[in-house]
Amino acid sequence: MQVRLDAERRYDMPASFGPSAVPDRTVVDGARALVLTTHTRREAVEPLVPAHFSVPDRPTLTVAHMHYPDVDYLGGRSYNEIVVSVGAQFGAAGGRIDAALAVLLWVDQAGALIAGREYMGFPKLAARISDLDEAMRFTCAEYDEAIVEGAARTLSPMGDEQLERLNARAGEVRTFGWKYIAAAGGGSDVDQPLINVMRWRYDQAWTGEGEFRFIPAAFADAPMSANAVNALAALPHEGPVRAFRGIGQATIDRTATRRLERP
Repeated sequence: MQVRLDAERRYDMPASFGPSAVPDRTVVDGARALVLTTHTRREAVEPLVPAHFSVPDRPTLTVAHMHYPDVDYLGGRSYNEIVVSVGAQFGAAGGRIDAALAVLLWVDQAGALIAGREYMGFPKLAARISDLDEAMRFTCAEYDEAIVEGAARTLSPMGDEQLERLNARAGEVRTFGWKYIAAAGGGSDVDQPLINVMRWRYDQAWTGEGEFRFIPAAFADAPMSANAVNALAALPHEGPVRAFRGIGQATIDRTATRRLERP
């Protein structure tokens, strides 16, 4: 009997062997985020943004180092992730959605790459990503070539009231995705904007200053990342880099992923 897919189930390739091993929701206790944010210029970032979205006058540029321990679909293993996003908009005034658009993510586990790239439209690449050291520094490398560096400093803890306000907002963090699959012979089989949701409950949080940089690379040294990191390295920083550090429970809610359709 040939493979027949259940329309009510979710599948990842290779789909012949049954539904996805990735659950509808992944809950991670002890997740850690270091988020570094500044502003950039609209005309500089627009070439990196799919035509489905628009860019505000003064878009944010964010680099986040994420650590997820004891992940269910990885059999209890951990992974690190670098998320590069820019502020973007979808739709017109009155029905407009404002959210971060993930323009590139690096992960250090193949399962995490597949889980976000196929279904959620996150443009993930593989890399070697360091844990945060005691000085709150991290590096991201393809093979032996460092392509991203970042750090935080002068971190001050949030008080109870600040943390409560933060958690009121963090219960639904929306991020745009873009599912694109090239078609044989040219064009695309899929070209679809998406919205994705994460839910955070922070136990501890800090704010301070930070820095990050994208390090230009030659193709031979970082063949999968060179084009992207060279383009990101050209983006100007407009203003200081703010740092946020948070530790708590993160829920990746795949049931909340939706296609975006223009009215």
